[in-house]
Amino acid sequence: MSTMKKIITVFLIAAATSYGYAQVNVDSLNEQVIIHEGKINALDERVLLNEGDLEKLKKIKVSGYIQAQFEAYQGGLIAKENDPKTSFFIRRARIKFTYEATDGIRFVLQPDFSTGNLSLKDAYALAYLPKLRSLTLWAGQFNRPNYEVEYSSSQREVTERSRMIRTIYPGEREVGAKLEFNPSEIPLKMQLAVLNGNFKGTELLDVDSKKDLMARATYSFALADNRVGIDVGAHGYYGGLMAKNKYVLNYENGLDSLDTNKGTYLDKKWGGAEFQAFFDWLGGMSLKGEFIAGRNAYPGDSKTNPYKTKQFSGYYIYLIKNIGKKNQFATRFDNFDPNTTLSGDAAGKDVYYNTFTFAWQYYLNDNIRFTLNYGIPLNEKNATYPEDIKDNTFTIRAQAKF
Repeated sequence: MSTMKKIITVFLIAAATSYGYAQVNVDSLNEQVIIHEGKINALDERVLLNEGDLEKLKKIKVSGYIQAQFEAYQGGLIAKENDPKTSFFIRRARIKFTYEATDGIRFVLQPDFSTGNLSLKDAYALAYLPKLRSLTLWAGQFNRPNYEVEYSSSQREVTERSRMIRTIYPGEREVGAKLEFNPSEIPLKMQLAVLNGNFKGTELLDVDSKKDLMARATYSFALADNRVGIDVGAHGYYGGLMAKNKYVLNYENGLDSLDTNKGTYLDKKWGGAEFQAFFDWLGGMSLKGEFIAGRNAYPGDSKTNPYKTKQFSGYYIYLIKNIGKKNQFATRFDNFDPNTTLSGDAAGKDVYYNTFTFAWQYYLNDNIRFTLNYGIPLNEKNATYPEDIKDNTFTIRAQAKF
């Protein structure tokens, strides 16, 4: 073989070897690229999944508050000599979850973990009706449409609601459905609710077949160059409670035992008027009040504990004054007569109450508030209660809100 042929042969062998080696490297590199692409795609899927979960979490709003308090009782816990006269306890411990599922759809869940009590306070869905954002539909368990009921316990200027509201709206909540109309063009708010109408309001199922209706309307306006804001309103309740046995205590505390009472509906019908005035003077102050009167019915289970139907009336008036930026003084007078048909000795235990409440708030910051509260209930005196019951209560409360 000539020298030239040897050179050409060596060159071809080297080229072929180099090509083959390069081809092996390229194939190996392609395999590695494919493997890493798979890993990157899997990572992208995880990132997208996590972003989806994060978007869902961003739609959840969590809020709540805890009220820890100390109470001192004038005559014992229920005004008896041997009852405890002081106590520490958790009055309210609530956490509220609000989920904005989509634009116009909201779900709310709020349990309460207060001392000796684990209960569900709110559980409802709220939806804005399509093309009519001023109208919302509520369904589930929610506050009854009333000013003092809807005014949050975390914001109220005194520790508890008035005796009248606690009596006719026990538990504050009710199960049912509600339409709420709140147009942006005018300061008007209207509410119409269809409710089970149970006495405590939070029973699992209705206790009878009749549903109760409740309606409320409020209107707001301003005076004195917007330095005075006034809200006025009215609400009404129309419903009934079925007497499931024949024993019913009538308006005059007489026991009716006619068979016709069984299965009849006892009236729950009342109406009320309200106002709230807010003054941007001397650091800020407000004046609020409400009057309600009508007929109410109460459940019973036997001749010794019969169903009851009573005429009632009541009202409350608040005066709240800001003292600087961190302090606030509040006083409330409320009156409640559970049976206006009878008075004096004939009223028995259905005596009226006049209650004075005085409170001082100190706001440490936006989340922490301390309250001193003193309540003085004064009951009507008769043969059943010849003296005023010793039931004054002094409260020290610390509230943490988030």
